[in-house]
Amino acid sequence: MPKVHIRGDKLTVTIPERIRDQIAVHNGEEIEVSTEGSRIVLTPKEELAERHPEIDAAIAEGLGDLRADRVSPAFKSMEEFKAWRKTAEGKKFRTA
Repeated sequence: MPKVHIRGDKLTVTIPERIRDQIAVHNGEEIEVSTEGSRIVLTPKEELAERHPEIDAAIAEGLGDLRADRVSPAFKSMEEFKAWRKTAEGKKFRTA
């Protein structure tokens, strides 16, 4: 059973490893603390990653290719890829 420790004006609670693993919280990460009735609720704080317009544009382009069925099949070897490029379907993927 976890124990509560009071150090000065801070309250420390040890969370068992199995629970830490389940919620994927790591040393030094921030958590939100709230209450629900007489319960204390600890929620891992979600950090929003910085946006990168060039990455967003590349993802949008890739998703557009998927929607338009402009994706090649998977290949097991370079020889298989080169042979596919000579087919009618493969020729649609040629670049300048």
